[in-house]
Formats: sequence, C-alpha cells, structure tokens
Amino acid sequence: MFVLYCAVCDRRTLLGVDEVDWVENLTRGVISVSGHCPLGHDAVILTGDAFTPHADPRCFGPAPRVWTKPVNRLRGWLRTRFEMSRDLPGPFYRF
Repeated sequence: MFVLYCAVCDRRTLLGVDEVDWVENLTRGVISVSGHCPLGHDAVILTGDAFTPHADPRCFGPAPRVWTKPVNRLRGWLRTRFEMSRDLPGPFYRF
C-alpha cells in the first residue's frame, strides 16, 4: 500500500497494490508509481531508496574509552560510599 496525495482533491488516501497503474524505475534509488485517487484524478508517487531516511553522518558513535573508563571508576567509587536503595520512604506507604 502507498499513501497517495492528490493535489486536485487536496487530501491523502491509501493506494492499494491492485490500484497501481504503472511502476517505472526513473534513476538509481527513485521509483515512480502511477495511480488514481478515489475521485479518478491522476497522481504519481515517488518512492525508493533515495527517499528512505539514513543515519545522520554528523552524529558520532559512542564516547571513546578515554572518557568512559574514568566515569565508570567514579560510578564504582560512589556506589561503595553511598547505599543505593529503591524502597520508598515511610511517609509514602499507605497502611
């Protein structure tokens, strides 16, 4: 199924596989799917690999080990010094 936008009707509808008139490979990664809206207007959908979202190349991976080792060491030190309890304090209990 494809989401079809008809500019004449100014609305979106679903286009089933049996309602597709023509499929054409325009260039590498761009596919053109032709069909009709429910009112009979011609509409074209551009789809393919060129329209799928990819990972942002500006985002870097995880932090280098240079930073994670000292943080893990500090976390371990804090754990030994402070008791970690997930129990609720007494005033929050209902008897």
